[in-house]
Amino acid sequence: MNLSQWWDQNSAVVARADYTPLLDISGFLGILAFSVAVFTLTSPKFQIRQATAIISFRPLFFGTLLISAVITFAIEAGVLYGVRIPNFLSPNTINYLITAAIAILILYWMKICFISPPRFSQFTAKHFFQQTYVHIANGSKEEMLALAREIMREAPRLIRHTPRTKRHHFEDDKPVKLSSLQTHAHYLTALLSDTRFCDTVAKEIPSFPAHMVEVAIELERYDAPIQLMVKRTVIAMLNNPGSALFVENEWLGQGFIGNAKPISRAIFGNWYLLEGYEMGLEAPLDLDFPYARSWDTDTWRVYFGIAREYVRGLTSVRRANWDARGIQHILQTAEKAYGQLGDLKKYEDTFSPYNPTWHAKEANDFIKDLVKAFDESNGWVDFDRRDDFRYGHDLSSRLAALLFETIFVAAQVNTKEFRMWDVQHNTVWSPIGMNEVKDTKIMKMVRRKLRRMIWNEIVRMDDFPNYKGAAYVRFCLNVLGFYDESVHRNDTLERDSWPLTKVLAEWVKKNYQTIAISHPPVAEAMLPANIEYDREAQKLVRTQDDTLTGVPRLKTFALDPPIDAPTE
Repeated sequence: MNLSQWWDQNSAVVARADYTPLLDISGFLGILAFSVAVFTLTSPKFQIRQATAIISFRPLFFGTLLISAVITFAIEAGVLYGVRIPNFLSPNTINYLITAAIAILILYWMKICFISPPRFSQFTAKHFFQQTYVHIANGSKEEMLALAREIMREAPRLIRHTPRTKRHHFEDDKPVKLSSLQTHAHYLTALLSDTRFCDTVAKEIPSFPAHMVEVAIELERYDAPIQLMVKRTVIAMLNNPGSALFVENEWLGQGFIGNAKPISRAIFGNWYLLEGYEMGLEAPLDLDFPYARSWDTDTWRVYFGIAREYVRGLTSVRRANWDARGIQHILQTAEKAYGQLGDLKKYEDTFSPYNPTWHAKEANDFIKDLVKAFDESNGWVDFDRRDDFRYGHDLSSRLAALLFETIFVAAQVNTKEFRMWDVQHNTVWSPIGMNEVKDTKIMKMVRRKLRRMIWNEIVRMDDFPNYKGAAYVRFCLNVLGFYDESVHRNDTLERDSWPLTKVLAEWVKKNYQTIAISHPPVAEAMLPANIEYDREAQKLVRTQDDTLTGVPRLKTFALDPPIDAPTE
């Protein structure tokens, strides 16, 4: 039997009446048109879910449609033109199988898009990483928002599979071989720190960084590489006056949100647990440079608000670590709140949000709350005469160093107007002895160390008269005045400052005329604008306006002759 006879026996022409398909060409074309419309108009969320499935849905679906189309058109052509079809290929059966395959694909699509979205696992990690890279690289706002919501859903699995990080690394540490799952998880979390992604999330989904931090805390994965993403998102929120952080820390309060502060507390109330794994400049509280230099009063209020939440979290444990990195970052950043006190141009508009007085007020209020928290937690206060005050590591040394630098900045205001007294005394010196916390152990130690730091800077001028030491002399002469034992020893307001006032007065009395001869510009810089040097009378004369009588009040301070001057 030849091939022609075999073909005649095992094939037949299918009549149109015998062919009853469930899915004919018109139905197939309808499904194709619907599928194209769905895939074209579907939201980024469903596109991500289809692409991150174990088997990517789009190539699977259209591949199946292509094969089905070829088979369907071949059968239709065979029936239409009477082409013989093998007996074992029943057109109706094939059509049923094609219909079933398409139905199964549609059910699979419903499952991954609505019922049970893809999860981050060893089978889907590569797909998640690819989609994260593509959507962030494209920079589309809608795509990045959809991506952020999908990552929030998969955050527990994503953070759980990131490789663990050691606090400290040693030269003899052997390199750790990472699995494909760990590698993709690591690189995916690194992609989240993209500035475009963080800016978009900060405006539209501000709970994203808070959720990631909460998941890391819940899983006890304090080493999860999310620090840089959190910092950049926080920076973006601080740059947007209408962001969630501003709402939570607005000075009038925002009802429940203002009291609960869900985002601020979720991030910064738990940050003391995560900060041990910060690498470099990844701390969200480390905003010293370049961000804090251009903040207005509202932004400083928000920053110190989130700093208070950090302190609240730090003191929630049995024994707070007051040498924590967060405290260091906060105090370094707070230095910028005082950094513009010496710029007279910024005082022209009293109510300007860039007026340095308001910035310093926010910093003073925070320091007061910080001292209260330290005192209530029974923080350790210590003093050793061998300590180098400038480089101490305890909180009192850090506060003293901050105030020491602040005094130098405030000393640059040198004018006969009330502005000098308002900045140097009311804004800087007076808050150091704040009534609410002045009797705490730590503030007593801060004032003690601060006095010593100021005095050490002044006595350096014995060997080398310089403008920095002159600025501290000028500041002290303005806020402390000339030493008068009947006033300074008996006045309770001066009980802490009278020792510095006394030794300063003795030093000025002994050395001023000598410096006036050897370094006239330095001697001139030592005097505030309301004190003049009378060379003939060998006195310093302080002039103070009396607004009641209109007659200036004068107070003099006698000086010793120059050390090398001949005596009569």
